[in-house]
Amino acid sequence: MRKLTFIVIMVFCATCMYAQKGKVAQAISYLSSGKLDEAKKLIDDAITHEACVNDSKSHLTKGQIYQGIFESPLPDYKKLDPNALDIAYESYQKAIELDDKGKIGKKLKTPYNNLIIDFTNKAVDCYNSEDYKGALEAFKRVLEIEASPITEYKGVDTVVIFNAGISAQRAQEFAQAEKYYREVLKYDYESARTYAMLANVLKEQGKEEEAVKFLHKGYELYPNDPVMLVELINYYLLGGEPEKAEKYLDAAIQQDPTNPSFYRAKGSLFEKMDEPEKAAEMYEKALSIDPQDFLSQYNLGTVKLNAVIKFHEQVNNITDADEYNKSILQVYDGYESVIPYFEKAHEVNPTERNTMEMLKQLYFRLRNNKPEYQQKYDAIKAQLDAAE
Repeated sequence: MRKLTFIVIMVFCATCMYAQKGKVAQAISYLSSGKLDEAKKLIDDAITHEACVNDSKSHLTKGQIYQGIFESPLPDYKKLDPNALDIAYESYQKAIELDDKGKIGKKLKTPYNNLIIDFTNKAVDCYNSEDYKGALEAFKRVLEIEASPITEYKGVDTVVIFNAGISAQRAQEFAQAEKYYREVLKYDYESARTYAMLANVLKEQGKEEEAVKFLHKGYELYPNDPVMLVELINYYLLGGEPEKAEKYLDAAIQQDPTNPSFYRAKGSLFEKMDEPEKAAEMYEKALSIDPQDFLSQYNLGTVKLNAVIKFHEQVNNITDADEYNKSILQVYDGYESVIPYFEKAHEVNPTERNTMEMLKQLYFRLRNNKPEYQQKYDAIKAQLDAAE
């Protein structure tokens, strides 16, 4: 009786095993006919059973189905699993692991080569949607697949390495970005940009001394590259030694004399160096090239206003009443003279709040001198209130 029971159990297990294998075969049939939803149902069910969980072919089939879901142009199929591509890759990896006879490689050649394209597309989509961590992981996967002996890819994919670095930098994974930028520099790909970007990620990690060495090395190798110049300018202009930026600003202006941003930057430098007249000259030069340059217009107004404020402070120290009364009229004339600069800035950028606040203060200060400024004050105040 016991022997009969054992035979029954064996028959049942065999029947169950063949049933699951049959589901895998049916799933392959559905995949071939494009019925990815039906194929997914069958493989998801079959793969959990003992007959398939350790079967290389079953995992290969699962990978093919899920890769098909990712690649499908039909939204209903794509929605079957948002992580279809990762599942496909993991399934192929499992198939390789279980392939004790070494036969699966040939069958994986085409799917693996397609995975390179799929993960590259995924990386681009993630990057464009500002999912930089997702882009980084996808680019890393491309590099892993390309390094596999299964694929036909040979050589070093400098484009993917570089883009992995950019994605890592945008994802604030600075150590990883450093690794990829250092790697791509070995192959002289986008070297000028890479030197600049490597310097940035080194700086983010607190490696200031090394960062500036890479900036100067990049400039030494590519003195005519605008990216390197801009990075050096920003490094010194925004750092503790702004005066060192002048040399690189002059080089940038020599290379591109019609670029208003370089004159604007030089104006900012002169402000930091407490040379307002030179700063105003640079802002005026920028505006002669681009009259719609808001920052140059606003900064020029600020330089002019600061001069009036400084004069006003001097007047406040005058003790003689007649001299004071005479000088304070010059102060009011000075405040009135800067209004056109900020009105022009407001015209260029009508929604910029700092400009409106500045005009509001100037109009308020002069409202008792001329009735028109009371009207302008009321108008700008209404604009500011409406924007809140």
